[in-house]
Formats: sequence, C-alpha cells, structure tokens
Amino acid sequence: MAIPLAATVVLACLTGCSSADRVPGEHPLPTVVPSAAPSASSSAAPSASSSAAPSAFSSAVPRHDAALPDDVPTVAAPVRITVDRVGIDQPVRPEGVDATGEMALPSDPAVAGWYRYGAGPASGTGSTVIAAHVDAVGYGIGPFAHLVDVPAGTPITLTDAAGTTTQYAVTTVSLLRKTGVPWPSIFDRDGPRRLVLVTCGGDFDTTTHHYLSNLVVTATPTN
Repeated sequence: MAIPLAATVVLACLTGCSSADRVPGEHPLPTVVPSAAPSASSSAAPSASSSAAPSAFSSAVPRHDAALPDDVPTVAAPVRITVDRVGIDQPVRPEGVDATGEMALPSDPAVAGWYRYGAGPASGTGSTVIAAHVDAVGYGIGPFAHLVDVPAGTPITLTDAAGTTTQYAVTTVSLLRKTGVPWPSIFDRDGPRRLVLVTCGGDFDTTTHHYLSNLVVTATPTN
C-alpha cells in the first residue's frame, strides 16, 4: 500500500452526514448500550483520497494532527458487511481522506467505506473502521440507518477480498454528540482487535443539513 511522503497529515473526525431535511426513523436513539467501548490511543494515518459530495464531515469539529507511521501493513480489504438481524448486506470499499483532510465516504449510503490506513479484519490489533452515510440527497436512507436497532450480541459478518469471513458480536451501541466522539480510540491501530461502525444520527440541523450526533457501534471478533 503506497503511503504519501509527508511529515504530518490531518486525522479527521466523522462529524456530520449531509442529508435531506428529514431524520430516518424519527425515533429516539440510545445513548449507550450496554457498556463502554475500549479506550486506546490513536495512531491511524490517512492519505489523499477523495469522495463525491455530500461530505460526511463538519469543519466545526476539532481535528488532530497525526504523524504518518513508518510502516502500514498490507491487509486484505473488507468487501462486504452483513448484519442479518436488521437486513444490512452491502458492499464495502477502501477509503482514505478527501482533499480537505477528512475521511472520505462513498456518496451512496448503500456503499460503506473502510478506513484503509487502519486495521483490517485479519489484523491482530486495532479497530477496523467502517462508516457510511445514514442517508443522502438523491439516494434516500441507507442500510446503516438500521444500526440503531441492533442489541448487544448481534452477529456481524465481514467478508474480505480474499474470501475470508470474520464474525463479530456487537458489544456497544452509542449515540454521541459529534463534539464528544472519542476519535483517537475509534481509529486506534494498536489496541484490542475490534470492529467499529460509524454513521450519523440524532437530531438533524435543517440549517446546516447535518446531523448533530454519530451512532457508533463496536463489536468484538468471535472467530
């Protein structure tokens, strides 16, 4: 995997999915279910990659400078995520960061993005981060809108480019204000092996066309 030659880059936060002027589901989301997510320090490193509008981010949220690692191991990319309980079965494609220094996402909510400078399903440590828009103008509501309905213990399956499947079980579902999301922990490359799914949720600001919160689902491998 090629790494751009640069001393520092901006590690961005998933901060605000653009959307139509409606909130999918229109029902309350949980604050935390059922236990705290693992905490770890961040060492993820993005690269230059772009994605079409709408943007998933807001410059109002602080960003963190992150030094590029000396070595980013090559791992098989996840290509599909399945959560049978809520009908999620969608492709996943690798993403880096866009021209503004923020994690890029596929513009279509039916396609999820994997943070390719972080861990993958076969990695021994760190977070495999997969994110998607909850909805988007011109596309409608995406599959990740259903993550609000997953309870602890829900099975999740990731299939990678090598055809290997990794099974996970949901441990936490948290709705967090965008200014309070622990991004260093979410993008951690050295802590416990886990899957982190991120989308938008909560109240919708019709002025900025951004959601005010992120829905963060963590899951631990079972195989």
